[in-house]
Amino acid sequence: MEDNGKYLRLFGTLFFTFIGFLLAFALLMLGIKFFFGLLSYIPWFTYAYMILILMFPTSLFLSAYIIFFRKTKFHPSRPVKMISYIIFITAIAFWIWFFISDLMLFFKSHNNGIEGYETYNLLFLAISVFCLFLVGIIQALTTEKEKDWMERQKI
Repeated sequence: MEDNGKYLRLFGTLFFTFIGFLLAFALLMLGIKFFFGLLSYIPWFTYAYMILILMFPTSLFLSAYIIFFRKTKFHPSRPVKMISYIIFITAIAFWIWFFISDLMLFFKSHNNGIEGYETYNLLFLAISVFCLFLVGIIQALTTEKEKDWMERQKI
């Protein structure tokens, strides 16, 4: 009889925990809907949000290009360094140019969608990713083979 009481209490605990979780989740979703519904009535929040959205791909790609640009200084092959620098400087210039033109377009038209902005152009994003991979592959193929952990242990 004692075992039945344990199982009944366990079932009750699990059941009410599940019901409590569902209620808490529903209240959280209603709270989020209410909060974000209120934010749509604040005009500066929309502008701040869109500027952050416009800054996201630019900051992501510029930081990647700058990190690779700094690492290129230590590459052993001079022709690969020059090719990498040319690609990086060109890409950084394009990203800055498109970001500034997108900000000017945003402040002129106040467009809240991303479809009209160049930094969200699918072709431009694909070319940027391709350039990163291209330079990475070129630099990886022109460096010396790195010793693996077995060869390092022998020395």
